[in-house]
Amino acid sequence: MPIHEKSLIRPENLKTHEQLVIDGVDVSGHWSTFIEPRVVTDYNEALEEEISALPGGEHIHRCWQCGSCTNSCTVNAINEDFNPRYWIYLIRMGMESELLRDKDIIWQCVSCNKCTYACPRDVFPEGVMKATSHWLERKGHTPKSPSMHFDEVFTEQIIKTGKIEESRTIRRFFSRTKQGLFQDWMIEMVMRLLKHLPIGLLTRMGMATLIAPRTRNWSGAANAMQEYIAEQHEKQEQALTLAQLVDVAREDAAA
Repeated sequence: MPIHEKSLIRPENLKTHEQLVIDGVDVSGHWSTFIEPRVVTDYNEALEEEISALPGGEHIHRCWQCGSCTNSCTVNAINEDFNPRYWIYLIRMGMESELLRDKDIIWQCVSCNKCTYACPRDVFPEGVMKATSHWLERKGHTPKSPSMHFDEVFTEQIIKTGKIEESRTIRRFFSRTKQGLFQDWMIEMVMRLLKHLPIGLLTRMGMATLIAPRTRNWSGAANAMQEYIAEQHEKQEQALTLAQLVDVAREDAAA
């Protein structure tokens, strides 16, 4: 699975000499640009298994590096460093140190699913990005990303009330991510709502924010959801532990 994109060469690995003569040939300036070799010092043979153990990463093994995911990616159109194909390559090759160099942008996936529709192998790249983000957090490489905080707030509200009340979700999300509630776009949105929505609807929205109504007979469904989430979490932890044990066994066998 070769990677040929020039954009994937790290700037710090490019070395240029203003004045350089090799074997009597002047190769100064642009022609003296060299790429320093890279050495992988912490190869993780179980990395693919660890990612595939998390929700969304189950089909990462199907990838054949066609690049359809990156080519269709909404975020890549804005930031070329956001490259799902490259990260899937790193995961499958076990190049954990290279993957961690991009840990601050991997979570920026907006879940538009364009990559999923474009993928000819049903890899589900959007799911792989989510799985990788969760892997980074659970392994202690990054703090919880804003998207993870939002997922938690959203899930907690569903389990508690069986309903989604947008203003409460936004308030709790802003609180957990330490953002101020009175942002310019928020104020503009509220002003437009006040101008265009009927008074009756605005009143019901306000009451829902204060009262937090619940779906009738929701407790049984809530308990079932909590049990399912706990079971899935336990399975994921077991899979991650198993992948780590396999990796240790391979290292012992190689020694």
